[in-house]
Amino acid sequence: MKLYNTVISGNCYKIRLLLSFLNLDYEQISVNLLHQEQKTAEFLKLNPLGQIPVLEDQGRYIHDSQAILCYLAKTYDAHQLWFPQETITMTRILEWLFFANQRIASSLSAARAFYLIKKPNIDIEHATVMSHASLAVVNQHLKTRHWLVGESATIADIACYPYIALAHQGNIELDPYPDVQAWLARFQQLPHFIELEE
Repeated sequence: MKLYNTVISGNCYKIRLLLSFLNLDYEQISVNLLHQEQKTAEFLKLNPLGQIPVLEDQGRYIHDSQAILCYLAKTYDAHQLWFPQETITMTRILEWLFFANQRIASSLSAARAFYLIKKPNIDIEHATVMSHASLAVVNQHLKTRHWLVGESATIADIACYPYIALAHQGNIELDPYPDVQAWLARFQQLPHFIELEE
């Protein structure tokens, strides 16, 4: 199993988290985004979108962090704890995966990219406003529960964790969101949790 990634990416971090939680061995292949290695003809054969992460497993190439989370949980979690298949539970998890892919990506992730790598064409005022709106939604949801879906951590939590945990890198403070902070602390206590390499 190979993971094409870069350590700074929150989306790649999601995959490394689940690989660690599942105790799976894999090889990391670093992709240098500054040198546009993700846009080379060779890489585009792995992912025509020219984006990371990409997971190579059993001759398959899977891209998009949310899709990879689903694949790994479905394939390698024998007890289906990370991605339960009961219809309503699975649907709720998918709702949070879409939330991560849409709301968090366009707010918390965008704000981090603006400050951390000076990414152009980001409306930082809009990203900041949307970051707080997204955090308010998550904080309200967590007022009555420990995890985003169900009674234990799932790939919903993994999908949302990185860019919320890294909110400070986008100049977004978490002090107004105590339930989010408590959730982050719980997540960090999970067995085999790994920090983002910086």
